[in-house]
Amino acid sequence: MLIWGLHVLDLGIILLFLLAVIVVGVRVSRNVKLESDFYLGGRKLGRVLQFFLNFGNATDSTGAVQISTEVFRQGMGGMWISFQTLFITPFFWFTQVWFRRARVVTMADLFVDRFGSKSLASAYAAFSIIIALLTLGMGNLTTYKVTAAMMVKPESAYTAREREQVNNFKEYRELKAMKDADKLPADKAERFATLDSLSKRGELRSFISYITPPPFYILYSVIVGIYIILGGLKAAAIVNALQGLLIIAMSVLLIPLGLNAVGGFAGLHEIVPAFKFRLFGTVATSEYTWYSIAAITFASLVQILGLMHNMAAGGSATNEDTARFGMISGGFTKRVVLIAWGFCGLLALAVFAKEGLSDPDNAWGQLSIRLLMPGLMGLMLSGMILGHMPAVGMAAVAVSALATRNLYQPLVKGRSPEHYLLFGQFAIAGILILAIAFALLFTGVIQMLAVVITFNTYFGAVVFLIFFWRRLTAPAIMTGLIVWVALLGFVPWGLPHVPAFRRNPALVLQTPERHVEVTVGATAADVAAGKAQREGQPIKAPYTILPAACFFEKAARINPNDPNSPYEGVGRFSIEAYLLYLMGVPIQGFSSSGLVAVRWGFDGLFPFIMLIAFSLVTKADPDRAPGFYAKMKTPIAPTPEEDRAEVERSYSQPNRFDSLKLLPNSDWEFAKWTRRDVAGFGGCWIIVGLILAFLWAVLHAGAK
Repeated sequence: MLIWGLHVLDLGIILLFLLAVIVVGVRVSRNVKLESDFYLGGRKLGRVLQFFLNFGNATDSTGAVQISTEVFRQGMGGMWISFQTLFITPFFWFTQVWFRRARVVTMADLFVDRFGSKSLASAYAAFSIIIALLTLGMGNLTTYKVTAAMMVKPESAYTAREREQVNNFKEYRELKAMKDADKLPADKAERFATLDSLSKRGELRSFISYITPPPFYILYSVIVGIYIILGGLKAAAIVNALQGLLIIAMSVLLIPLGLNAVGGFAGLHEIVPAFKFRLFGTVATSEYTWYSIAAITFASLVQILGLMHNMAAGGSATNEDTARFGMISGGFTKRVVLIAWGFCGLLALAVFAKEGLSDPDNAWGQLSIRLLMPGLMGLMLSGMILGHMPAVGMAAVAVSALATRNLYQPLVKGRSPEHYLLFGQFAIAGILILAIAFALLFTGVIQMLAVVITFNTYFGAVVFLIFFWRRLTAPAIMTGLIVWVALLGFVPWGLPHVPAFRRNPALVLQTPERHVEVTVGATAADVAAGKAQREGQPIKAPYTILPAACFFEKAARINPNDPNSPYEGVGRFSIEAYLLYLMGVPIQGFSSSGLVAVRWGFDGLFPFIMLIAFSLVTKADPDRAPGFYAKMKTPIAPTPEEDRAEVERSYSQPNRFDSLKLLPNSDWEFAKWTRRDVAGFGGCWIIVGLILAFLWAVLHAGAK
């Protein structure tokens, strides 16, 4: 028996897991008395909960959708949209110590501690709340995409409009295959152009789901709200443990079933073109070349430092080593899971090689519904739904802490701790409601992910300079923030809503169509034509690279059905590429990977340029810096009482650790590495190498 496309067994399993989540919140709520209990778990999370807190947050099930989406769209190189964090993980050896030694509750408190500026703390809080709402909205969208792809209508239930959308997609799929192979008949060119514009506008669909976004978002947010409002950070950590195990099991489960469906590793290589297995794509066929990956990695490393939950993740640990262990072990475990997610993207390419998918975001969900039997589908959907809940909870708790401590308390002073705790709990409900609104603003998962990462690089750069540069000033941070919000917020997202702007012919510039050769597996037709001796044999074949918009995500006809219709920009406006174009850089000749590198490289580097320039022309406050940097060099003591005594000693003797400075008599506070640092950081890079070797072996298994 099916209900909304799900077997009753699957539906029962999902309801059972959702009930378990609510029970966790009720049980943990009995020990939540103070703000530190709610926001930091009482600073008593040991190694087990630290591992699951960080691993569960890192393996948020939205990552499975993000990676499988990009691999389905770009080939294995697409996994770098998240896998670049492999190169970032070794740096957690140092960063977790910074956040633990800061000894504050929220990231916004860091600005009060360093500059004595509550207004700057409030500005950070407001900015981070926007980032969090984007993140939560992305999670809502991602979870919806997976769920929708698993709750599919039969064709008999289609409306006339839905049937037209599905039939148009099937036709577009056939014509695009001809276009890619440079075999599109001339009389079909106009029909392809019409369908291509409809596709860019998201008006073609490969299937129809029973569920729609608003009702799903509301129900999902209610369940998350109940257990987080009751249990806070510790509830998120416990549910992380449950969902982490589910995610690992479900990620691994799809692989043997998928390999069986496509004829094993050898069959996978016969169906999927060889260039799709390349970890570093070519300039011609992929957005992920070595230089675009380097740009993404740099920007991601910068933005990670500014994330609002850093203080909760590092600050909730009992000591520095526990903070390191939780983040590094959880991080590296996730990187292995990412390989499984990426491989599932390749399996989706093979399984849907003939019919295709209108929306790559649906690859994970559609692969699950194709491969899993009743019962296993329920476990998968439970894993995907619960897999995002702890990340939502952790983000909601961090936002609640910022809103309460850095926005509400400065305005409403003198209330009891219980009052502020109650406000923080109610704030979570408002946060989840706003997250629904943000989810409705976007249509693509990767689109939202890029926005979250690149927009947040500003405060990542700020936090790095707070920790290491005495000359950084509060006025420079505030001035830079205003410029950043205007440049990376209003211009890319606000101006495209103006028709005259997005339809300006000078801004709808596109790269030229290009024709290249790629390596593919020979088909039966290729063997019959004498191009190969057997099916699956690697051969060279023509491949057409369609024009790409230089300054927008896409360019489509204003009226898809009119051959003479002018084009307009669709999606985000790339201010980064446009600024380079104004400086004379020939952007129109760039490949897709070049355009990606421009955006991420600019967004990672420009905040540092602004902050350093503005700081050098504004006055620094020399009084607070000595004590702050002395505290940051003071190791965490075994007990809270001893730690407070050591911090007081550092405040009274701010020069006690000057001998540790790598650059004496300078404004830079980089510390000399210890042998333990060399061993720990170096050991992390050895693990990076082992994971890359494992990935290489996976991609070459079964290749001829």
